[in-house]
This record gives sequence, structure tokens and C-alpha cells, in this order.
Amino acid sequence: RHVHGTCVDNAWTHNGWGIQGEVCPWRCSDVSPTSTHAISCPSQHIRGHNATHTAQKRCLQRILRQHHVSIVRNEDASVFKVPGYRADTVIDPGCLHFSSAYRNKGIVLDTSVRAPTASSYLTGKTNASNTDGYAAGVGEDAKVKHHTGTLTSSWAFVPFVQESYGRLGKQTSLFVKELAMHSALCSGGGKADVLRKAGLAKRQIHIELSISLARELAERVMAYTRGARMLGCVAAPVSKLLGHSAD
Repeated sequence: RHVHGTCVDNAWTHNGWGIQGEVCPWRCSDVSPTSTHAISCPSQHIRGHNATHTAQKRCLQRILRQHHVSIVRNEDASVFKVPGYRADTVIDPGCLHFSSAYRNKGIVLDTSVRAPTASSYLTGKTNASNTDGYAAGVGEDAKVKHHTGTLTSSWAFVPFVQESYGRLGKQTSLFVKELAMHSALCSGGGKADVLRKAGLAKRQIHIELSISLARELAERVMAYTRGARMLGCVAAPVSKLLGHSAD
């Protein structure tokens, strides 16, 4: 994924409650917890899915403002024609005026992070273990299906999906390409200069998203260990790749 933040798969050792690295301290899994489980554990209460979602949403909103998108709105329900929906991020019509795809449209972005190592993405003949971007593709399809028929023709919906290893979904990548070109054209210059700036902007966006996600997922792993200690357990992550404790 361009320049990715990587999440090293960790094994965990737990002491207390008679647990010796076999199950999650919250008893929500009957297998030895790895970093994938630590990141996604629904029972650990310190830092969960909502924190990661908020971190990536705010990162995206900062990126939009950095790249000459003048009006960016957060958690907006006014763009939907049906009740009960709220947009993570809204770009008003005309704010991406140099984009060939979104010039005359408002844009609704829905941020999501998917883990390719989750068991739900590893079943079936085609899955995340043999298909690049599988988890992101499934995530994009689910978001599009959920939002179909909820917006008027003045708005375009973009499922902004990022895998935990950094890969972006296809629709997300297309949006980033449009944003980078818009940013470059706003800066001006000849054709070659604009293309160079667009390439740099695209790379910068990928790096910022990857750094933000890598930092957030590391925070979730550490939150898992802190939560375990609060239960009287010891969770000591050991990197399978590096062969020593992540502490």
C-alpha cells in the first residue's frame, strides 16, 4: 500500500485467572489472542472501534482542508432524504471544483477501517488471503448498499475504506486521485508541474492516512494490555516477526 503503516501480528501471554496465553482475559475468544484480536476485541472498553473511526475521520478532514477543500462539515444529517442517517464528512457542492468527477456534486464520505486478518474475510474460495484488497472491497460494497437511495442526485457517495495494513479501497483510491489533482490545480503551474504536484499530493495523503492508522491501532493494542492489567491479568505482546516483547 504505497507507504503503509504495518501492524505486526503478536502473540499474547496472560497470567491471572489461571490463564496462560490460551484465551482472551474477557473470555470472548477461545483461541490464543493475537494483535488482530487485541485490536478488534469487542469487550475491551478503554479504546475500541469508535476511537479508531473518529481518528481516521478527523485525519481525512484535516487532509481535505490541507488540499484546498474550502468547506468540510462533520457529522451532518441534512444531506440525506431519509431519517436516521448521518454523514461522517460532507464536502459542499462546488468545493472540489477542479475535479472532473465531482465538480458539480456535493460529496458524502463514510470512513471505515477493515482488518483483512479478521476471520470473516478469510472464508470462502475468494478471500483476503488470496485476493489483494478483498476486505476493503467488501467494506465498500457494504457501505454503498447501506446508503443506496438515501441521497438526492446532487450528492455523490464515497465509501472511504482503509484496510488495517494500509491498502485503500478502489473507490477510496479514485477519490484520493481526484483530490490530489484538485490540490495541484489549485496551486497552479504548467501541465508537467501540475502532474508532479498531483503525484506528490497523492503520496502525502497516503502517508498521512497510514501514519494515523498505524498510530491508532498501536494505541488499541496498548489499551488491550492496560485493560487486562485492570482485571489482574498480564498481557505481554510478543512479536512473532521480531521475536521479542513489543514492550
